[in-house]
Amino acid sequence: MTKEIPVKSFKGIFYGNELDGHVMPTGKKMGLFEGKTICVFGGTGTIGTLIVEYLITQKPYAIRIFSNDENSLWECQQKWGNKNPFRYLLGDVRDFRRVKRALKDVDYVFNCAAIKHVPFAEYNPIETIHVNIDGLDNIIDGCVHYNIKKLLHISTDKAVEPTTLMGMSKGISEKLVQIRWTQNPKIQMIVVRLGNVYGSRGSIVPIIRKQKADGQPITITNPDMERFFMMPDEVIKFIIKAFREGGRGDIWVPKLKESKLMDVIEKEVGKDYPITIIGSRKGEKLREILLTDYEKSISRISKEEWVIRNSEG
Repeated sequence: MTKEIPVKSFKGIFYGNELDGHVMPTGKKMGLFEGKTICVFGGTGTIGTLIVEYLITQKPYAIRIFSNDENSLWECQQKWGNKNPFRYLLGDVRDFRRVKRALKDVDYVFNCAAIKHVPFAEYNPIETIHVNIDGLDNIIDGCVHYNIKKLLHISTDKAVEPTTLMGMSKGISEKLVQIRWTQNPKIQMIVVRLGNVYGSRGSIVPIIRKQKADGQPITITNPDMERFFMMPDEVIKFIIKAFREGGRGDIWVPKLKESKLMDVIEKEVGKDYPITIIGSRKGEKLREILLTDYEKSISRISKEEWVIRNSEG
C-alpha cells in the first residue's frame, strides 16, 4: 500500500512521558495514554492514521480504529497487523447502537469521522448533516453514557464564516461540542480547528503529483487562491497538545501563515510546468480565515495558538 503522506516515527519527539505523564505511587512516571483504551473514529483517514501512529508509541492497552470503509480498515490491518493493541471496527457514526458498542470500556476518544469534500457535501447534503452533526452527537451521547474521560473533535478552517454546506456543518459541530460540554461538564471536550494537511488524501498536493506523473498540466481554480497548510508532524503535535491541555468545550486554533496555491505548485513541479486555470467552484473562497474577530476577542492567546474559550465554560 502506498502512503499518501510521509509519516515519521513519533516516539520521543511529541510530548513524551516527561510532559504528559503522571507519577505512580512507585515513582514511575506513566504517559497519558499508557495502559489506556482509545477509540479513533475515522481512524483510517489522514488525520486518524496520524493519531494512531502516535498512539502506537505510547503503550496503550488498546486502539480501536473505527471506520465505515472496509477496504481502508483492511489496508490498515496489513500495515499495522492484527495483534495488540489494534482493534479494527467496521461501523458508521450515524448508527448510535454501533457507536455505543465501540465506546464500551474506552478511556479517551478522538473523532476524525466526517464528510470532508466540499462538492460531495453539496451534492449529498442530508448525508453530510447526518455524519458531521448527528454522528458527532452520537459519539458524545456514547461518551456520556460510559462517562468517558475526554473527547477531542477535529474541525476545519472552513467552519469559519462558511460559504459551503461542509463548512456550515463543521461550524455547527463546533457549537455542538461546546453546548454538550456545558450539559456534561464531567467529560472533557475539545475541538481542534485545523488547516489543510499537506499531502493528505484528496487534497491539491496528490492531485498535482498525479497530474505531473501523467504528463498533464496542473489545474488550479484561481492563481490568487491561498490556503493554510500544516505538515503532518505539526498536525499531530498540535492535536496531542490540545488533547493534553484542553477541555471545557474550548476550540484550539494553530497560528498559521497562508500559502498561495501557486507557491505549492511551484514547490511540487517547478516554475515552468504548464498550468491550466479552471475557475473557482461554487462557494469556494479565495482566502480562508482561522477565526473571527469576536473569537479573537474571547481567546487565550499564546505564541503558537489561540484557544477560543467556551462562553458557557
